[in-house]
Amino acid sequence: MGSLKKTLLILSGGIEAIEGIKIAKKMGLRTIVCDGNENAPGKSYGDEFLVANIYDPYEIKNVISEYSKKESIDGVITIASDAVRSVSTVAKQHNLPGISLKTSILATNKLKMKKAFQQYSLPIPNFVKINCRNELHRQIQHFDKAVLKPVDNRGSRGVIIINKNSDINKAFDYSIKFSPTRKLILEEWLSGSQLSTESLVISGKTHLCGIADRNYSNQKDTFPYIVEDGGETPSRYYPKIKNKLEKILDTTAKSLGIENGVLKGDLVLKNNNIYLIEAATRLSGGFFSTITIPLVYRISLIEKAILLALGSKIVPPPKFLKHYCYQANRFLFPKPGLIKKVIKPNQEKLPKYVKYIEVNAKVGERVDSIKHHPMRKGSVLVIGKTRSEAIKRAEKIRALIKIETVQN
Repeated sequence: MGSLKKTLLILSGGIEAIEGIKIAKKMGLRTIVCDGNENAPGKSYGDEFLVANIYDPYEIKNVISEYSKKESIDGVITIASDAVRSVSTVAKQHNLPGISLKTSILATNKLKMKKAFQQYSLPIPNFVKINCRNELHRQIQHFDKAVLKPVDNRGSRGVIIINKNSDINKAFDYSIKFSPTRKLILEEWLSGSQLSTESLVISGKTHLCGIADRNYSNQKDTFPYIVEDGGETPSRYYPKIKNKLEKILDTTAKSLGIENGVLKGDLVLKNNNIYLIEAATRLSGGFFSTITIPLVYRISLIEKAILLALGSKIVPPPKFLKHYCYQANRFLFPKPGLIKKVIKPNQEKLPKYVKYIEVNAKVGERVDSIKHHPMRKGSVLVIGKTRSEAIKRAEKIRALIKIETVQN
């Protein structure tokens, strides 16, 4: 990596952003890390640290406006967080490369996003907006099985599966509390294989950098909540779905107005048809963009995304994704109760195939039943020569971690 001698603002100092901060430093960039947590894990990795709520564009605008009086900024990016409205606000404010404010709004409001998808005839599940409890009672009659979720949240917060026989009032009360604007969307449930994709968008054209099979084998345990338990990369369906997928991703980028940047896709494969569930205009979490894609495909996604954020030209990834290993990751789901004991392996003695392990459970901490992604208590990420080997290794390492709880 060369020395760019430019300044990059990174909106997120979370643990998943650390690898991205390191890469920016290796590129020779001066890094300004900004996070609402004054003790954010990524704080010590940047050249400077600013405290501000990255999900509040107005606060970010004011903080960066003040900072720019002493230091100019050449680019802005967010890593493993959904702070895209703040990214677009700073980009517009300082005339930097980046997505437009309109695009950032489409990408963070699920209802507006779905309507944009409709206008471009993208294959999506049926949906309807929900503004009140009575409306949910009426609309659920038109669905055999559906997903209720806030239009404006992330990390599966407030997402719940319901049908005509569910406790509708309870579902509404649960979901609405996670919506800052108190608006929900009711969406047809599609049973099928769930996929995650990550692409770079260059001059309006998408370039696939990674595709994973998401693991929801624990759905019986988490029902009616939808909580992913990791996944495997590469997807078992690539390259079979390559051509169909490329067309959908290209149209998705166009529908959201992305000219240059990143496109994260959540899709379902059902009866050999691909359905688009949601999309995001940011680098994904779960260490997919920072660890998995570089390991499996040897594509320096973070570096390329940073260069796009700086307005630099980049070499697109190969048209055909070639994998060099298999990856599997799994999450930690302790039983509800008070944590009385945490046993974790010595990281120095772990096999080399373990590429990441995190345990954030503490003795004395109370654990509730898992309802959304941020409630998970850690993860393991491994590689293998085959898919089955990677899965077995992930399960083996996870089994070494013990989080004992007691009811009281």
